[in-house]
Amino acid sequence: MKVNLTILKGGNSYEREISLKSFENILKYINKEKYNIQIIDINRDSFKDLSLTKEILKFKPDVVFNTLHGGEGEDGTIQGFLTMFDIKYVGSKSLSSGICIDKNLSKIIMKVNNIPIIDQVFIKKGEDFLLYESQIRELSYPIIVKPNRGGGSIGISIAENREELIFAIDKIKKLEDDILIEKFIHGKEVTCCVIQSNKGLTVLPLLDINTNNKFFDYSAKYQDETNIDFSALPRFLQTMIEEVAKKVFNALKCEGYANIDFIIKEEEIYVLEVNTLPGMTEKSLLPKAVSLLNINFTDFLDSIIEFALNN
Repeated sequence: MKVNLTILKGGNSYEREISLKSFENILKYINKEKYNIQIIDINRDSFKDLSLTKEILKFKPDVVFNTLHGGEGEDGTIQGFLTMFDIKYVGSKSLSSGICIDKNLSKIIMKVNNIPIIDQVFIKKGEDFLLYESQIRELSYPIIVKPNRGGGSIGISIAENREELIFAIDKIKKLEDDILIEKFIHGKEVTCCVIQSNKGLTVLPLLDINTNNKFFDYSAKYQDETNIDFSALPRFLQTMIEEVAKKVFNALKCEGYANIDFIIKEEEIYVLEVNTLPGMTEKSLLPKAVSLLNINFTDFLDSIIEFALNN
Protein backbone atom coordinates (compact mmCIF):
# COMPACT_ATOMS: atom_id res chain seq x y z
CA MET A 1 0.00 0.00 0.00
CA LYS A 2 1.32 3.42 -0.95
CA VAL A 3 2.02 6.08 1.65
CA ASN A 4 0.05 9.32 1.32
CA LEU A 5 2.71 12.03 1.17
CA THR A 6 1.96 15.74 1.07
CA ILE A 7 4.81 17.97 -0.13
CA LEU A 8 4.64 21.66 0.79
CA LYS A 9 6.45 24.09 -1.49
CA GLY A 10 6.85 27.82 -2.07
CA GLY A 11 5.88 29.69 1.06
CA ASN A 12 5.43 33.38 1.66
CA SER A 13 8.95 34.35 2.76
CA TYR A 14 11.67 35.94 0.65
CA GLU A 15 13.20 32.44 0.40
CA ARG A 16 10.31 31.25 -1.78
CA GLU A 17 12.52 30.86 -4.86
CA ILE A 18 14.90 28.55 -2.95
CA SER A 19 11.96 26.50 -1.68
CA LEU A 20 10.68 25.95 -5.20
CA LYS A 21 14.14 24.72 -6.26
CA SER A 22 14.27 22.38 -3.24
CA PHE A 23 10.85 21.04 -4.16
CA GLU A 24 11.86 20.44 -7.79
CA ASN A 25 14.90 18.44 -6.70
CA ILE A 26 12.92 16.35 -4.21
CA LEU A 27 10.18 15.67 -6.77
CA LYS A 28 12.86 14.55 -9.21
CA TYR A 29 14.20 11.90 -6.82
CA ILE A 30 11.20 10.89 -4.69
CA ASN A 31 10.09 7.29 -5.17
CA LYS A 32 6.79 7.78 -6.99
CA GLU A 33 6.07 4.05 -6.85
CA LYS A 34 6.07 4.25 -3.05
CA TYR A 35 4.01 7.41 -2.43
CA ASN A 36 0.69 8.93 -3.40
CA ILE A 37 1.87 12.52 -3.70
CA GLN A 38 -0.14 15.67 -2.99
CA ILE A 39 1.59 18.96 -3.81
CA ILE A 40 0.51 22.17 -2.08
CA ASP A 41 1.92 25.57 -2.97
CA ILE A 42 1.83 27.70 0.17
CA ASN A 43 1.31 31.41 -0.53
CA ARG A 44 0.32 34.58 1.32
CA ASP A 45 -3.36 33.60 1.28
CA SER A 46 -2.95 30.05 2.56
CA PHE A 47 -3.76 30.93 6.16
CA LYS A 48 -6.54 33.45 5.47
CA ASP A 49 -9.32 30.88 5.15
CA LEU A 50 -9.90 27.16 5.63
CA SER A 51 -8.83 26.11 2.12
CA LEU A 52 -5.42 24.80 3.25
CA THR A 53 -7.01 22.86 6.09
CA LYS A 54 -9.66 21.36 3.80
CA GLU A 55 -7.09 20.46 1.15
CA ILE A 56 -4.84 18.60 3.58
CA LEU A 57 -7.60 16.87 5.54
CA LYS A 58 -9.31 15.70 2.36
CA PHE A 59 -6.11 13.98 1.18
CA LYS A 60 -5.41 12.50 4.66
CA PRO A 61 -1.61 12.42 4.43
CA ASP A 62 0.31 9.83 6.40
CA VAL A 63 3.22 12.26 6.49
CA VAL A 64 4.13 15.73 5.22
CA PHE A 65 7.44 16.71 3.64
CA ASN A 66 7.99 20.41 4.18
CA THR A 67 10.28 22.05 1.60
CA LEU A 68 9.49 25.60 2.74
CA HIS A 69 12.32 27.87 3.84
CA GLY A 70 11.99 30.83 6.18
CA GLY A 71 8.85 32.57 7.36
CA GLU A 72 5.84 30.53 8.46
CA GLY A 73 7.27 27.43 6.83
CA GLU A 74 10.30 27.29 9.11
CA ASP A 75 9.39 29.30 12.21
CA GLY A 76 7.10 26.67 13.75
CA THR A 77 3.82 27.93 12.26
CA ILE A 78 3.34 25.13 9.72
CA GLN A 79 4.72 22.64 12.23
CA GLY A 80 2.19 23.74 14.85
CA PHE A 81 -0.61 23.62 12.28
CA LEU A 82 0.22 20.01 11.38
CA THR A 83 0.63 19.01 15.03
CA MET A 84 -2.82 20.43 15.80
CA PHE A 85 -4.32 17.92 13.36
CA ASP A 86 -2.04 15.11 14.56
CA ILE A 87 -0.35 14.90 11.15
CA LYS A 88 3.21 13.58 11.09
CA TYR A 89 5.88 15.54 9.24
CA VAL A 90 9.56 15.42 8.41
CA GLY A 91 11.84 17.62 10.50
CA SER A 92 11.88 19.48 13.79
CA LYS A 93 8.78 20.23 15.83
CA SER A 94 7.26 23.67 16.36
CA LEU A 95 9.27 24.76 19.42
CA SER A 96 12.64 23.75 18.01
CA SER A 97 11.81 25.33 14.63
CA GLY A 98 10.90 28.61 16.32
CA ILE A 99 14.11 28.62 18.36
CA CYS A 100 16.45 27.74 15.52
CA ILE A 101 15.09 30.29 13.04
CA ASP A 102 15.84 32.98 15.64
CA LYS A 103 19.63 33.20 15.50
CA ASN A 104 19.85 35.36 18.62
CA LEU A 105 17.66 33.05 20.72
CA SER A 106 19.37 29.89 19.54
CA LYS A 107 22.78 31.40 20.32
CA ILE A 108 21.63 32.32 23.83
CA ILE A 109 20.63 28.69 24.41
CA MET A 110 23.91 27.44 22.92
CA LYS A 111 25.91 29.75 25.16
CA VAL A 112 24.09 28.44 28.25
CA ASN A 113 25.06 24.94 27.11
CA ASN A 114 28.73 25.92 26.76
CA ILE A 115 28.65 25.67 22.99
CA PRO A 116 31.15 28.10 21.38
CA ILE A 117 29.57 31.03 19.54
CA ILE A 118 30.82 34.36 18.16
CA ASP A 119 30.41 37.57 20.16
CA GLN A 120 27.41 39.50 18.92
CA VAL A 121 25.18 42.56 19.25
CA PHE A 122 21.42 42.16 18.81
CA ILE A 123 19.25 45.05 17.61
CA LYS A 124 15.48 44.71 17.61
CA LYS A 125 13.49 45.81 14.58
CA GLY A 126 12.81 49.54 14.86
CA GLU A 127 15.58 50.23 17.38
CA ASP A 128 18.23 52.83 16.58
CA PHE A 129 21.63 51.18 16.14
CA LEU A 130 23.21 54.25 17.79
CA LEU A 131 22.03 52.81 21.12
CA TYR A 132 24.48 49.95 20.56
CA GLU A 133 27.32 51.80 18.85
CA SER A 134 29.77 51.39 21.74
CA GLN A 135 29.10 47.63 21.85
CA ILE A 136 29.57 47.42 18.09
CA ARG A 137 32.89 49.25 18.37
CA GLU A 138 34.01 46.67 20.93
CA LEU A 139 33.55 43.94 18.32
CA SER A 140 35.90 45.96 16.02
CA TYR A 141 35.69 45.93 12.25
CA PRO A 142 35.20 43.98 10.07
CA ILE A 143 31.82 42.80 11.31
CA ILE A 144 29.12 40.70 9.71
CA VAL A 145 25.56 42.01 9.67
CA LYS A 146 22.68 39.52 9.39
CA PRO A 147 18.89 39.42 9.41
CA ASN A 148 18.13 37.63 12.68
CA ARG A 149 15.47 35.32 11.26
CA GLY A 150 16.48 35.19 7.61
CA GLY A 151 18.03 32.28 5.77
CA GLY A 152 19.65 31.49 2.46
CA SER A 153 22.31 34.13 3.27
CA ILE A 154 19.87 36.74 1.97
CA GLY A 155 20.58 40.20 3.37
CA ILE A 156 23.95 39.33 4.92
CA SER A 157 26.78 41.84 4.53
CA ILE A 158 30.31 42.39 5.75
CA ALA A 159 30.95 45.91 7.02
CA GLU A 160 34.52 47.21 7.06
CA ASN A 161 33.56 50.58 8.55
CA ARG A 162 30.69 52.63 9.97
CA GLU A 163 29.45 53.76 6.55
CA GLU A 164 29.17 50.17 5.34
CA LEU A 165 27.46 49.21 8.61
CA ILE A 166 24.75 51.83 8.05
CA PHE A 167 24.23 50.56 4.49
CA ALA A 168 23.98 46.94 5.74
CA ILE A 169 21.48 47.90 8.44
CA ASP A 170 19.33 49.78 5.94
CA LYS A 171 19.28 46.68 3.72
CA ILE A 172 17.97 44.54 6.58
CA LYS A 173 15.37 47.15 7.52
CA LYS A 174 13.78 46.53 4.10
CA LEU A 175 13.42 42.87 5.12
CA GLU A 176 11.59 43.96 8.31
CA ASP A 177 13.75 41.80 10.52
CA ASP A 178 15.78 42.17 13.70
CA ILE A 179 19.51 42.69 13.19
CA LEU A 180 22.35 40.50 14.40
CA ILE A 181 25.90 41.88 14.28
CA GLU A 182 28.82 39.55 14.84
CA LYS A 183 32.58 39.84 14.84
CA PHE A 184 33.76 38.64 11.44
CA ILE A 185 36.04 35.65 11.87
CA HIS A 186 38.57 34.95 9.13
CA GLY A 187 38.56 31.18 9.02
CA LYS A 188 37.41 28.02 7.29
CA GLU A 189 33.66 27.63 6.80
CA VAL A 190 32.42 24.08 7.23
CA THR A 191 29.00 22.51 7.51
CA CYS A 192 27.89 19.45 9.38
CA CYS A 193 24.74 17.52 8.39
CA VAL A 194 23.17 15.66 11.29
CA ILE A 195 20.64 12.91 10.53
CA GLN A 196 18.42 11.28 13.15
CA SER A 197 17.23 7.69 12.95
CA ASN A 198 15.93 5.14 15.44
CA LYS A 199 19.58 4.19 15.98
CA GLY A 200 20.46 7.71 17.14
CA LEU A 201 22.33 10.57 15.49
CA THR A 202 24.54 10.19 12.44
CA VAL A 203 26.88 13.02 11.50
CA LEU A 204 27.67 13.04 7.82
CA PRO A 205 31.29 13.84 6.91
CA LEU A 206 32.16 17.50 7.29
CA LEU A 207 32.14 19.61 4.15
CA ASP A 208 34.64 22.38 3.47
CA ILE A 209 33.11 25.38 1.71
CA ASN A 210 35.65 26.88 -0.68
CA THR A 211 34.34 30.06 -2.25
CA ASN A 212 36.03 33.04 -3.84
CA ASN A 213 33.52 35.30 -2.12
CA LYS A 214 34.27 36.81 1.29
CA PHE A 215 31.79 34.40 2.84
CA PHE A 216 29.25 31.77 1.79
CA ASP A 217 26.63 34.24 0.58
CA TYR A 218 23.54 33.78 -1.61
CA SER A 219 25.43 33.82 -4.92
CA ALA A 220 27.99 31.33 -3.61
CA LYS A 221 25.20 29.03 -2.45
CA TYR A 222 22.92 29.11 -5.46
CA GLN A 223 24.56 30.84 -8.42
CA ASP A 224 28.36 30.59 -8.50
CA GLU A 225 30.45 27.45 -8.85
CA THR A 226 31.52 26.89 -5.24
CA ASN A 227 33.90 24.04 -4.45
CA ILE A 228 32.38 21.90 -1.71
CA ASP A 229 34.21 18.72 -0.75
CA PHE A 230 35.07 16.47 2.17
CA SER A 231 36.82 18.51 4.84
CA ALA A 232 40.61 18.67 4.78
CA LEU A 233 40.76 19.67 8.45
CA PRO A 234 42.81 17.40 10.75
CA ARG A 235 40.87 14.32 11.85
CA PHE A 236 40.99 15.25 15.55
CA LEU A 237 39.45 18.64 14.76
CA GLN A 238 36.73 17.08 12.62
CA THR A 239 35.86 14.74 15.50
CA MET A 240 35.55 17.71 17.86
CA ILE A 241 33.27 19.52 15.40
CA GLU A 242 31.10 16.43 14.96
CA GLU A 243 30.65 16.16 18.75
CA VAL A 244 29.74 19.85 18.98
CA ALA A 245 27.22 19.36 16.14
CA LYS A 246 25.48 16.55 18.04
CA LYS A 247 25.45 18.66 21.19
CA VAL A 248 23.85 21.55 19.27
CA PHE A 249 21.25 19.21 17.72
CA ASN A 250 20.25 17.91 21.16
CA ALA A 251 20.41 21.24 22.99
CA LEU A 252 18.04 22.87 20.48
CA LYS A 253 15.75 19.78 20.40
CA CYS A 254 16.11 19.29 16.65
CA GLU A 255 14.52 16.26 15.00
CA GLY A 256 14.93 14.38 11.76
CA TYR A 257 17.78 16.31 10.18
CA ALA A 258 19.56 19.65 10.34
CA ASN A 259 22.57 21.48 8.96
CA ILE A 260 24.90 23.10 11.47
CA ASP A 261 27.30 25.69 10.10
CA PHE A 262 30.69 26.44 11.65
CA ILE A 263 33.61 28.77 11.21
CA ILE A 264 36.98 27.36 12.22
CA LYS A 265 39.94 29.59 13.03
CA GLU A 266 43.08 27.54 13.63
CA GLU A 267 41.78 25.11 16.29
CA GLU A 268 38.99 27.34 17.58
CA ILE A 269 35.44 26.19 16.73
CA TYR A 270 32.47 28.56 16.48
CA VAL A 271 28.88 27.64 15.66
CA LEU A 272 27.34 30.06 13.17
CA GLU A 273 23.75 28.84 12.90
CA VAL A 274 21.43 25.86 12.70
CA ASN A 275 19.14 25.13 9.74
CA THR A 276 16.22 22.84 10.62
CA LEU A 277 15.00 22.92 7.01
CA PRO A 278 18.23 22.97 5.01
CA GLY A 279 18.09 23.54 1.28
CA MET A 280 17.44 20.51 -0.90
CA THR A 281 18.37 22.11 -4.23
CA GLU A 282 20.92 20.48 -6.51
CA LYS A 283 23.53 22.91 -5.15
CA SER A 284 22.56 22.63 -1.47
CA LEU A 285 24.90 21.24 1.14
CA LEU A 286 22.83 18.32 2.45
CA PRO A 287 22.26 16.72 -0.99
CA LYS A 288 25.95 17.39 -1.71
CA ALA A 289 27.01 15.50 1.43
CA VAL A 290 24.75 12.61 0.50
CA SER A 291 26.13 12.45 -3.05
CA LEU A 292 29.76 12.60 -1.88
CA LEU A 293 29.05 9.52 0.23
CA ASN A 294 27.60 7.78 -2.84
CA ILE A 295 24.27 7.41 -1.05
CA ASN A 296 21.29 7.21 -3.39
CA PHE A 297 19.30 10.41 -2.80
CA THR A 298 16.01 8.54 -3.28
CA ASP A 299 17.01 6.14 -0.50
CA PHE A 300 18.00 9.08 1.69
CA LEU A 301 14.58 10.70 1.23
CA ASP A 302 12.92 7.39 2.06
CA SER A 303 14.92 7.13 5.28
CA ILE A 304 13.98 10.55 6.67
CA ILE A 305 10.33 10.08 5.67
CA GLU A 306 10.29 6.65 7.35
CA PHE A 307 11.75 8.12 10.55
CA ALA A 308 9.00 10.77 10.62
CA LEU A 309 6.32 8.10 10.04
CA ASN A 310 7.55 5.97 12.92
CA ASN A 311 7.98 8.74 15.51
